[in-house]
Amino acid sequence: MSKRFALPTTPRASRLEWVLWGLAGLGFLVGLYGMYDRFVFGHLNANYGSYVPWGLWVAAYVYFVGMSAGVTLLVSAWYLMRRPLASLGRLGVWLALVTFTTGMFLIWLDLGQLGRVWRLYLRTNFMSMMGLMAWLYLVYGIGLALALWFLWRSRDGEPRVMRWLVYLAVPLAIAFAGGEGALFGVVGARPFWSEGLPQILFLVTAILSGGAVLSLAAALFTIGAPNWDEVVAVLRPILMIGIGVTLLMEWAQVSMGLYSAIPARAASLNLMLFGPYWWVFWIVFLGLGLVAPLLLLLFVRPTRLTMGLAGLLVAVGLFGSKLNIIIPGLAVSELQGLERAFTGPGLSFQYFPSVTEWLVFVWVISFSALLFLAGRRLLPSLLGRAETQDKPELSRVATPAS
Repeated sequence: MSKRFALPTTPRASRLEWVLWGLAGLGFLVGLYGMYDRFVFGHLNANYGSYVPWGLWVAAYVYFVGMSAGVTLLVSAWYLMRRPLASLGRLGVWLALVTFTTGMFLIWLDLGQLGRVWRLYLRTNFMSMMGLMAWLYLVYGIGLALALWFLWRSRDGEPRVMRWLVYLAVPLAIAFAGGEGALFGVVGARPFWSEGLPQILFLVTAILSGGAVLSLAAALFTIGAPNWDEVVAVLRPILMIGIGVTLLMEWAQVSMGLYSAIPARAASLNLMLFGPYWWVFWIVFLGLGLVAPLLLLLFVRPTRLTMGLAGLLVAVGLFGSKLNIIIPGLAVSELQGLERAFTGPGLSFQYFPSVTEWLVFVWVISFSALLFLAGRRLLPSLLGRAETQDKPELSRVATPAS
């Protein structure tokens, strides 16, 4: 009796996945009004202005672009070391592309004139950090799209070209993850940003956020995978080491900034630690984002629930860290008395996102979630093999020939 072999099709959606579809769809509908407001009224109903020109969307852009870089670095390391995590690696390529697209869409919405984005490429000032980053983004995005294409076309194992794409992806991801910090560090008028440590912290938190979202994705979307122990063995130490290094660097940044007593830097740190939104640092970032998941990983058996929860907590907490970098750095006057010299709409150092900003944020996140979920449905040869890709003997289904 002969046997024929067939690649498995996309797995049926679980109840949990249907819940995710429902939540993402609801967020998409709720956020539509914010998108209408943004395109019809521009920035009129946003709470940022001349004194605090960057807000929620810029923080989210930095966060998601860094997360994409972190996912790319981790997936690239697995390919280079030939670790048996091909299924999670394939899922990671799609996740990196989706998170990168999310960040780019958010910063595009933050532009004053949406139709002038092409000028970044046709009239680039290569002495500008932003001009250099624009081209890095383009090359990086094309690289992710090519990787996804070759993985989708490949039927047996990983295509050879993936190794060359990985060699390209690693320096690019490191360059623009650190470059995100450099975008802020080169602003000499903002002492809170213009030091070397935050740029390294951007790279560390990018890798940590990448590990966090991969842990969450692995817990949610690789149900039944035969190599869960291998996934835990890789992701658990990445999260614990990343949290430890982040805590150390955060302590160094805060302690040195307060001890040096440079007025503008100390004012931003005091605003971050003890200002109106102190809870973003102490509760969201430090408590939920670092301490709670570290204790969970150290003292609780690493099941899907604990790994997924730890990844979710880290991911949420690190978003708070981006808000703590951007807002306190802007909400302190460069000149003493400036806040009293000129007042009016948009001339305030007090900032909290408006309803429109939150709705746009919810819409973009929901759209990205729908895009990611749709990819698992529409790319079965790429993502539907997650459960069996890592063990070749399980990747074929034997059935009697007719």
